[in-house]
Amino acid sequence: LNILAGTVRHFNTVCGNGHDNGHDKNLPRLKIPHMGWNRVRHTRDHPLWHRIADSERFYFVHSYFAAGEVDAEIVGECDYGGTFTAAAARDNLFAVQFHPEKSQAAGLRLLKNFINWNGD
Repeated sequence: LNILAGTVRHFNTVCGNGHDNGHDKNLPRLKIPHMGWNRVRHTRDHPLWHRIADSERFYFVHSYFAAGEVDAEIVGECDYGGTFTAAAARDNLFAVQFHPEKSQAAGLRLLKNFINWNGD
């Protein structure tokens, strides 16, 4: 949509998973799709992180990831074969790579924060 700066990439473009992608084939293979619980680091403060601990676990199911290009838009990062953008924000937009509806208490808190957020 070109709303946020960056690109969307497949995990096999950044890992040694046996694909002919020009990367070191000796690196550990990543399971794709990436499924499971991973910690999300807050890279900057945002109202949607209110009462959610830094490095809280969220549930992911995806084969692609956002590679953010503007640090000010990246509000959360995760590691899986390298660091990727797990949450991005600008103005009244907040987007996440994980599934808040499947992320138990932390996901419910994020959704509650979203409902109560005035967009500032």
